[in-house]
Amino acid sequence: MRPNTHSAGRDARALDVTVHVCAEETLTAWARRDASARALVLTPERLHRRNLKHALAAADRPRSSLRLTDPRSVANAVADDGGERARLDRADRLRLVGDVLADDPDGVDALRRALGTDLGARAETVEAVREELDVVAGGRDDATDALLDVADTLPAYARDETTALLRGVRAVERALADRTDADVSPAAALRDGRAALAASDGDAWTAAYPAVERVAVAGVSTLGTALLDFLGAIAAHTDVEVHLFTRARTGPRIAERLPARLRVGRDAQVDVDVVDRTPARLAADMPAVELVTTTRRREARAALAAVDVLLERGVPASDVAVVARDVDRYERPLASAATEYGRHLSVWTQLALRDTLPYRLLVACLDVLAAHAGDPGAVGTGVATGAHGAEDSGRPGRVGADTLFAPLDYEWVPPDARSRAVWPLAHPDVSAVRHRVDDGRARTLADWTARLADVSGPTAAGVRRLLRWVRDRPANPDPRSVEDALAPLLDAFDDVALPARLDADTPALAETSQTARALVRSRTLLGETRRKYADWLDRGHVSRGWTAVRDVLDAVATTRPGRREHDNAERVDVLDANDTWLRDYRYVVAVGLVDGEWPDRPDGALPAALRDAVVAGDGAASRLGVRGAWTEERDADHFVDAVRAATDGLVLTRFTEDSAGATYQRSPLLEDWGVAPPVVRDGGVAALIAADRRLATPLRCVLDPNGTTGGSE
Repeated sequence: MRPNTHSAGRDARALDVTVHVCAEETLTAWARRDASARALVLTPERLHRRNLKHALAAADRPRSSLRLTDPRSVANAVADDGGERARLDRADRLRLVGDVLADDPDGVDALRRALGTDLGARAETVEAVREELDVVAGGRDDATDALLDVADTLPAYARDETTALLRGVRAVERALADRTDADVSPAAALRDGRAALAASDGDAWTAAYPAVERVAVAGVSTLGTALLDFLGAIAAHTDVEVHLFTRARTGPRIAERLPARLRVGRDAQVDVDVVDRTPARLAADMPAVELVTTTRRREARAALAAVDVLLERGVPASDVAVVARDVDRYERPLASAATEYGRHLSVWTQLALRDTLPYRLLVACLDVLAAHAGDPGAVGTGVATGAHGAEDSGRPGRVGADTLFAPLDYEWVPPDARSRAVWPLAHPDVSAVRHRVDDGRARTLADWTARLADVSGPTAAGVRRLLRWVRDRPANPDPRSVEDALAPLLDAFDDVALPARLDADTPALAETSQTARALVRSRTLLGETRRKYADWLDRGHVSRGWTAVRDVLDAVATTRPGRREHDNAERVDVLDANDTWLRDYRYVVAVGLVDGEWPDRPDGALPAALRDAVVAGDGAASRLGVRGAWTEERDADHFVDAVRAATDGLVLTRFTEDSAGATYQRSPLLEDWGVAPPVVRDGGVAALIAADRRLATPLRCVLDPNGTTGGSE
């Protein structure tokens, strides 16, 4: 297909940006042997950076002319901060937002008009709104004003709710800035980088990257305002080329809005060149089949049966991938089916395990155990920041307040807890008890117990239960006692804390789903940590102690999941569809192609009327960013990437009903992109998953065209 290229004309003051839609081959063509990197390729998603490295290696392209990095690192280098900036991850932000809401500073009261009176229970909602505003307006006053202009066009109820949210979240952000020097938002570094470029008229860029000629952002479906402003500053103040490598459905919208968005705060002509290589029809010449089953579990079994056919045929596991719009929904049924067929899966997802509550809970418990045991270098026995200033230097066996209360911040529940009315302890209540007893000094557990003696109520009693739990654990754990101490805490979290999160979650249940998946991973991680700890003890790499256990946990958690030591390792990749960008597999099995899941229904924290207006892009809305989850376009991007990843064969699967009997229809994405393969239904699926497997003709054409396995129908 010939590229469709257009431009809006040029003048001497133009900001030039080139948008490439489904044209990643241009990006890989930049790779060559060079004395220094000539192009910076910024991938906001870490797995996309991995995919690009994989694609370059597969194409036997040298990488010395490219530097693969992320936007925040480049912005830090341009701002010349002299080192890695401190930043809060999402778990820490939620804790801090909860503290702000509990203290009720000036301006936060506006949130009650939109979220109700119990703000202490709405920290996750407030943080979700703040994150969306970062994408839409990027912390810029002029973009926020444009958002308010859009709100003024809405019906009164939506206008009032939006205005209250904006004012309240602004107050929260001011309070956050007063409480920490760390970056609260990932966009903060981008704003500082933009300011450095403008203040130096580009000299800051030359100092950081003197040899770079191109900057590209790759693999995006959402282009946040702070990132776009940073790219705009590069285009305005340097001679560096700026490129965006976008996806099939969101790319054209991103390109269409660029002139209006880049002109915000600038008196400049903006020229956008678009190179669009989006295929009109997907899988036109690809052997493909569609499997239709009743339930999701049966669908997962059929998908793994198809994989099993390929592996029996001798196709290497590394040439096969199972792809879902959301792996969270499929990980358990796929794992169950894989066990049935004796196959092994490598689940590649964007789950940032170390930022999740279950993992943070494990770390917090290990820290307090190490501090109590007096381990050398244990967190919480040295200088830390408490509610009343700096803690003293501490001595072995003494625990600082930050360390002591951290497990409760991450929803610690005692192993024998059964009451969801009490557990997990409410964060504002825990903060109130800490305020009563924390004078900035590290103490022994006995001293903490004495400090709590005069504090009544269920929360103080809960803190005392934590103290008893720590006291009863061994100071020098053997491998078995590690699992004996921590596994019951994960079980209690599952029984008590997870249902509480479900009750407080949004209808999309995104937080609950992610936390449940993290809980499964944390249980697996704990078993791996026990085994690795035993191995390191045997080898003399570590001595017994909770600090050593924590080090092992961190080492295991940071090991890349699913890593293959050999190409023929018997593991089949299971991927979120988002992560198929730039990947090639001989065979792709795409599951869950039902309306309402792929594509999922648009969702967001900001009012629906405001989201719809911003997506429409009329008037002031054309100057604002659009979050990917606000439309079905992002799911279309991922579908296109998943189908394009297959080189030899494609299996598409879907279910028709859930456990409650609700019916599901075929995904409209199949029709939208002209994907209409032969369909195999009940009888053919039953024959595929039967012990004496037989392949329907459409299946055989895709999975076993040479007839090397099973019979045929």
